[in-house]
Amino acid sequence: MSRLLIVGGGPFQLDLIHAARRMGLSTVVVDGRAVAPGLAAADHGEVVDIVDGPAVVEVARRHRVAGVVSGASDAALVGVAAVVDALGLPGPSSAVVDRCHDKLVAARAVRAAGLPCPETEPLPEGAPVEAAIAAVGGFPLVVKPASAAGGRGVSLLDGPGGFDGALAKARRHGSGALVQRRVRGRSLGVEAFFWRGAPVEAFVIEDHYARPFVSPVGHGVPAAVEPALAARVRAAVAAWGAALALSDGAANFDLRVEGGVPTLIEVNPRLGGSSISQLIRAGFGADPAAAAIACALGRSPLPHLKRRAQRAVASRLFVGRGRGPVRVQGDPLAPWRGGDTLELVLDVAPGAPAPLAVDEFSLLGRCLVAGPDLAAATRRAADIARAVEAAVTCPEPTGEPRP
Repeated sequence: MSRLLIVGGGPFQLDLIHAARRMGLSTVVVDGRAVAPGLAAADHGEVVDIVDGPAVVEVARRHRVAGVVSGASDAALVGVAAVVDALGLPGPSSAVVDRCHDKLVAARAVRAAGLPCPETEPLPEGAPVEAAIAAVGGFPLVVKPASAAGGRGVSLLDGPGGFDGALAKARRHGSGALVQRRVRGRSLGVEAFFWRGAPVEAFVIEDHYARPFVSPVGHGVPAAVEPALAARVRAAVAAWGAALALSDGAANFDLRVEGGVPTLIEVNPRLGGSSISQLIRAGFGADPAAAAIACALGRSPLPHLKRRAQRAVASRLFVGRGRGPVRVQGDPLAPWRGGDTLELVLDVAPGAPAPLAVDEFSLLGRCLVAGPDLAAATRRAADIARAVEAAVTCPEPTGEPRP
């Protein structure tokens, strides 16, 4: 039985483990946390730091894996790329991962190709910030780490108040800080698949927000985009992929549509998080996790990407403000089980911290909901999230949030 290495064993890698099992593969999962749920779900689980390339490569060699893949985690791509380079396997190389991870390098590569991307400037330590702010058009703007994921270290500023705090927050991630023009257009995501350097499928996804959490707390399909815009998005994905040398596998795009023009915010060469794979499978009948695995094994993803149906489905994260051991009142999921609720998961246990966190927020769980239309599915997902979040108490954030 062929073995597949999955780098990262968090909640959003579980779908890859299940897909690999459906495909008749043996799974080897590495994660730096002994309590990561993917380690227990795998055929072979090992506690290994996912950003320690040589250590991940050693596991890959010892298990003689036929492919390597990850989803949701940008940090995991460091280990994935190390294995791709060392063993000559299909997947994103270190050069591609480094290019996409460094948001300044990625923005400059896209703009050099003449493609829409917001103006982005570095904020070096000790240097005045006024020139960089002016270069991106002033406020409103975004302050973010040069390399991070999931909204970590990101601040949205309408004016200069709070700039120093936002800059310190971005720099806590140790990769430097950037300032970027804030694009106020419609937010869409795209889960795209590349094969032999060309895009072969692109699922356009609605993004849903709940401030002050800066990243989407949920997604929905099918996105309400007219055919002309859908065509422009697909053409833009192909052009952005060429500019960044994306080759085989999944790529998750974050974009804004401003004046009818799709503008790239960032792209990561892996499956998206927040239950996006399950969302697409429930909404269209395609299997993104299986498609990503096929690419990792050097096979075409197309058989797994056929759209066999279409129905309205929304996903939603449960997010709590605070970090550390949580208190849970009763069973907050009980009223919402069954019916159009396709997935309902609480990732926290009373007295334990959430397994995933973003700055001062804990990610508590998630749901996936179908409905007669996307608006109805989105409302029900939001109702579930509000009820669950009200029943789970996180410690108030104190001091500086951990990166």
